[in-house]
Formats: sequence, C-alpha cells, structure tokens
Amino acid sequence: MAMGEDKTFEKYQPAASTLALDHYRETRENIVVISPHPDDDVLGAGGTMALAAERGQGVFSVYVTEGGGSPQIQPRVTGEEVAARREKEALISLRAIGAAGGFFLRHQSRDLGARASGRVREELSQILKLLRPAEVYLPAPYERHQTHQICTALTIDALRSAGDWPLKAYGYSLWGSFWGGKKRIARDIGSVICKKVEAVAAHTSQIEYKNYHQGILGKNNYEAVFWESHEVQKASFVETFLDMTEFLFRKDLSVKTFMREDFEEFQTFLTDLC
Repeated sequence: MAMGEDKTFEKYQPAASTLALDHYRETRENIVVISPHPDDDVLGAGGTMALAAERGQGVFSVYVTEGGGSPQIQPRVTGEEVAARREKEALISLRAIGAAGGFFLRHQSRDLGARASGRVREELSQILKLLRPAEVYLPAPYERHQTHQICTALTIDALRSAGDWPLKAYGYSLWGSFWGGKKRIARDIGSVICKKVEAVAAHTSQIEYKNYHQGILGKNNYEAVFWESHEVQKASFVETFLDMTEFLFRKDLSVKTFMREDFEEFQTFLTDLC
C-alpha cells in the first residue's frame, strides 16, 4: 500500500462492523455514499443504506468536509469543537443504520475549490479502488449548496479515474430540484424509516437549529405520494435518485451538459403532450 493510501485509510473509522477494512476488498456488493458534510449521507440515502446493511452488504460513507462551519446555537463553540462533535454524531448515525463505517476526510468547505480539490479527488479515488462498490451515491447536480456542487464534480472525476468495474452511480437531492427527463428511480424505505429517522436525529448539533429529522420524513412521504401521477400509491416513504451512471462511460460528459440534456428530454416530453 502506497504512503498516500495509508494516510487516506487512516481516516476510516468502523461503526457497526467489527471486520477489518481489508475484508471488504474481496466483496463486490459494497455501497459508498459521498457525503459533503456529516449528515448528508443519511438524509439523502439513509433508507437505502439501512436496506443494504440488512442484506449484509458493506455500507460506507465518505465525509468530505468536517462541518465545523455549520450554524450554532452556542456562538462560543469553536469550529474545531463543532467538527469533533459532528464526527462522533456521524458514527452514532452509522451504527443506527448498520453501516460498516465511515471515512472522515476532514477538509474545510472553503478549501474544496482550490487547495484541497486535487487531494480530495485522489482520496475518493483511493477509497473507490479499495472498496470497488456496486453502487455509489453522490449529490445530484441540482443542489443549491455550493459544497454539494463541488463534491459532485470531484466524485465524478474520482469515479472516472478509479478504474473500470460494474458500477452504478445515483444522485440524491437535498437542496435542489429533482425533475427532468433522465431516468429517476424510487426506493421504498418504509420498512426502515424508523432507522433513517434515528440516524438523522443522531446529528444533534444540526437538529438544534433545523428540524432535519422532520423535514426528511416529510420529503420521503411526499415523494411516495406524488411519485406516480396515475397509479395507486404503493409506498409510504421512498427515496428518489437520479441515475448518473452515464458519466462513467461518457468520459467527456460535463455536469452542465448532463443538466441541459436532462431539461431538454423533459421539455421534449412536454412538447409531445402539447
């Protein structure tokens, strides 16, 4: 193992699994969730993570930033103290959904667009090469949050450089719109919704200033109700994802072009109706 890999893998912390990280090199059913901040993983894909863990898959989160700059009710708390607290919360959250563990890259959001971008891309690539996941979840391109936007681009670059094996990439959306003409999928998470809410509520530093646990419960219920316009409702809670796998075989596809095509396909559908 190269020196750079040593440093990356030292940032791994086990959660629900007692198995060594090397154990997961041999499996082909791992899933990896790219989380710009601690809590984005379970907000965006916590139900899917819990379902995969119940099936015995290796479930991992990669926390790109340390989240020390989040709003705080107590203004005297330092960014370092907030980051340390959020890391502990993330591990509690991962245990709640049965995830194997998480990688804490501990970057600061303000550095992602400049000094740290190359390092983050390389770290993500190393983790992907190690775990060779069957599925990767990342922020969808429509996020209003700039850190999410940057993490989307860095993850696409890392996926393209990590290697070539059967893999699906799915985008989750928290801070943006989600409709377009490209393929979307809905996952019924009703059987694990309590685990997801518990995992989100574990991020107490965030719940203190925003009711994320209530918001995501409402969002997942809304998506279950309004996912299909002319069908009987099939689920109470779903997570929806944008299929982004084409980024892996269309090497020149930019995020901007992907979004334009998505809109144009949706627009064509509307034109045909009119």
